[in-house]
Amino acid sequence: MIPRILVLAGDTAAGSPAARLAQEATRALSPTDAALTAAALADYPLPFFEGPPPGSGHVEEAPQNARLLAQRLALQDGLLLVCPEINAGPPAALKNALDWAGAVGAADPAGRPPFARLVVALAATGAGGEDGRSALAQLRAILASLGADVLTAELRLAAGEDAFDASGRIRDPAMRARLDDLLDRLFDASRALGRQGG
Repeated sequence: MIPRILVLAGDTAAGSPAARLAQEATRALSPTDAALTAAALADYPLPFFEGPPPGSGHVEEAPQNARLLAQRLALQDGLLLVCPEINAGPPAALKNALDWAGAVGAADPAGRPPFARLVVALAATGAGGEDGRSALAQLRAILASLGADVLTAELRLAAGEDAFDASGRIRDPAMRARLDDLLDRLFDASRALGRQGG
């Protein structure tokens, strides 16, 4: 089975360390036979999620970007989610997008849950003493509550702009090796546990 894998930059700032890490991961996955898609949170601007409207339950009532994000996730076997750590947590826009996608999936009468059995690998960037650990711990709990299968392995890049060279590659060979290992685990698990066939 050819696994379908989405690399999602969970950051709205183009060119940020998290966005660059997502690009590096996409480049590293490109030689595999995965059906690879790359996207950024900025592609799905959403209003604040305050819970589904009272008496609702129709997917059509959600914002179009929430439906598009949920549909894209529902088509995947695996997801690499990359985000920055901000004040010891993930970006508010990312939590908001996950809440919207989960709500859309719960209301979908066709039964296409975006997170159930989705294999997820997590990576984060940190600066100013943050290494992404707190952000990833919170994301792990959020995604597990939505039904995703989150890999134990994760990547935390505690550096800013100087972590990447002029071509966008991670400077530290050991960190590049850790990224490759995480991607190998994501690829293998997505192929073995792929949900598209059943």
